[in-house]
Amino acid sequence: MTLARAALRLPGRGRRVAGAAALLASLACDGQAHAESARRVVLVVPEAPGTVATEALARVRGELQAARFEVETEVVPNNVDRRTTVERALHKADARAAFGIFFGSGVAEIWVSDSLWGRTVVQTLPLGAAAPERRAAVLAVKAVDLLKATLAEVWVAAPPTATAAPAPSPPPAAPRASPEPAAAPPLPGPAPEPPPPRPPERRAEATEPAAPPIVERRFEAEPEGPPAASLGRGVDLAAGASWIGAGSVSNWAPLVAVSAFSGHVGGRLVATGLGSSTELMQSAGTARVAYGLALAELAARQPFGRHFETTASLSAGAARLAIDGMAAAGSSDQARSGRLWSAIGGGGVGAAVSISRLTIAVDARVLLLATSTDVRVDEQVVLPAGRPLFCIGASLGVRL
Repeated sequence: MTLARAALRLPGRGRRVAGAAALLASLACDGQAHAESARRVVLVVPEAPGTVATEALARVRGELQAARFEVETEVVPNNVDRRTTVERALHKADARAAFGIFFGSGVAEIWVSDSLWGRTVVQTLPLGAAAPERRAAVLAVKAVDLLKATLAEVWVAAPPTATAAPAPSPPPAAPRASPEPAAAPPLPGPAPEPPPPRPPERRAEATEPAAPPIVERRFEAEPEGPPAASLGRGVDLAAGASWIGAGSVSNWAPLVAVSAFSGHVGGRLVATGLGSSTELMQSAGTARVAYGLALAELAARQPFGRHFETTASLSAGAARLAIDGMAAAGSSDQARSGRLWSAIGGGGVGAAVSISRLTIAVDARVLLLATSTDVRVDEQVVLPAGRPLFCIGASLGVRL
């Protein structure tokens, strides 16, 4: 009866042993897959990244491979949503982190998404802060620092390799006793059982992961607002129209201007005239009056952002007053015409918007004539020409 019961129990024990072996194999596969994903980083590369981005990404890939990470690459279009693209690449590759470098107007954006903490960070680096030949090196250093801060838990050392436990040493053989000649040989008894093998020592580095080091993460704050445009040397050529007014006389005239700046300070030459005129009528005749200006200015500019700037100027030059008289029909007076020149000075303010090399500018000036002249028709004063002049101009220019 005992042998039959033992025979019935053996199949049950075999099934339990097989199930335990399958469970251990599944856990080992899951652990291996988790370890592989913990060492995988996906690089998100935009199409046609350029020389600086290509060199920086090559350096980042080398740093990751030196730290024993598995590196995958995904190429994406340039005009995608950057955060969504990096996070999608992270989940698609089942990676520990996703990393991408994108370029805008004069800046580089470094995006890193972390699957362990479920967060995405961005660091903005102005490219103009470094020399052109060092931009790739500076960008690579910033990118690697950000990756080290994100992957600090697994960056310090490569995953440990499992080492085989040393085989237990065989037990020492028991010394044989020499029989005494006078004693009878002992009766044979049961052989002594060998001592149980010593359990292998646990290797702390193989079973117990070391505590991750504490790393202080510091990220540079993103700049508030667009960066200011760099002020260098340049020449602007502009053409447009101006309105010139003095008292009841006003006229429209074409305008040309040439400006040269070095930093915040520069000079400008402005000429306007040969446009419309104002007609002053009396019973004895009429007079058509128009102004023209030729100015040299000392100007200062202040940019706000990358596309907008304001200017202030001091002006000095000459004003031309053109008078064309016409006598009324049947009048005995003769028509007279003349041109009057006068020194002029004053100041003004303006603003400009630049789009690539094109510039749209608006200026307003207040000017005073050095001489005072009265325009008369039939001995009546129709225009005191010594009043202040107001000049408002708008122009479209190109920046060389």
